[in-house]
Amino acid sequence: MAEDDDYDWQWQELRLRTMLDSVDGNAFEALFREIAKRLWKASFTPTIPMGSRGDLKCDGFNADNGEVFQCYGPRYGQASVDDALEKIDTDFDGAVDHWKELLRKWTFVVGLYQGRVPSELVRRVQEKSKEHSIPAEILTRDDIIGMAKTLSLDDRAALFGRAPARGEVVRSATYENIGRALAYIRGELATNPLVQIALPTTVEKKVEYNILPALVLHFLGVGQLGADQVRKDLAEKVDPLEAERMADGFRCRYLELSSSGAEPIGIFGQMVVFAGGANGNVEREQLPSRSLLTFSRPAKDLSSHQRKRNDLA
Repeated sequence: MAEDDDYDWQWQELRLRTMLDSVDGNAFEALFREIAKRLWKASFTPTIPMGSRGDLKCDGFNADNGEVFQCYGPRYGQASVDDALEKIDTDFDGAVDHWKELLRKWTFVVGLYQGRVPSELVRRVQEKSKEHSIPAEILTRDDIIGMAKTLSLDDRAALFGRAPARGEVVRSATYENIGRALAYIRGELATNPLVQIALPTTVEKKVEYNILPALVLHFLGVGQLGADQVRKDLAEKVDPLEAERMADGFRCRYLELSSSGAEPIGIFGQMVVFAGGANGNVEREQLPSRSLLTFSRPAKDLSSHQRKRNDLA
């Protein structure tokens, strides 16, 4: 992978991880099928339920190897083991009944937090595989990211956008672009923001503490390049209290996200979206969001989101 392509992929991987963190149910299924279709082209057919006939226990079919895919995207990536076991039994048995000799492999696609698959699910899939004499496996979020990495540059750009060039971040940090984000932030202000919990002082330690990808540091650094331009524009064109109002907006949005139980990587991505960018626009019109996010002190602390210890166990 060329240097520019690798830089784009780092940004796209961050976008995809954020997307996987924020989707569940049908949205998770749709995201997987979009990636699979672009990867396997005509060989892969996404399926939909048809009234009382249902979906024949299949969310997608790869004709090249007779592979039936069944998706499981629980809310917040937290599996109910009993529900998941029942789904494996019902969907694997159902696929065998509906697809008969066409079924040559069964794959359980799971959107579980950090790709942590409970041992009971692994054991049940292998038990059903042996029972039906059909190969089976579990596909995790990391596996989906691996699939996306092999897509063409154009397909990746269409799905996840392109990474900002360093020079573009500085040149495009204009007051007009900042104004769009400020207008949205003002509409989200709360009257009594809470004080954040103190965590390790360095950003590096916060990133490590929250199991965030190392590339988060890289993109915060890119945003820093334009932060001085944000300060300059605010000083010249905005009333003296605007910067503090902007900071309050970021702080309140962060508290809203952290109280929702979102994962740290999801909070990072949503804060970038909140700043007015990272919407997958290949035209890169909203790239100054990285600079705006870096400028805001509460946003600098967004990686201080503290997950419960049992979530990290």
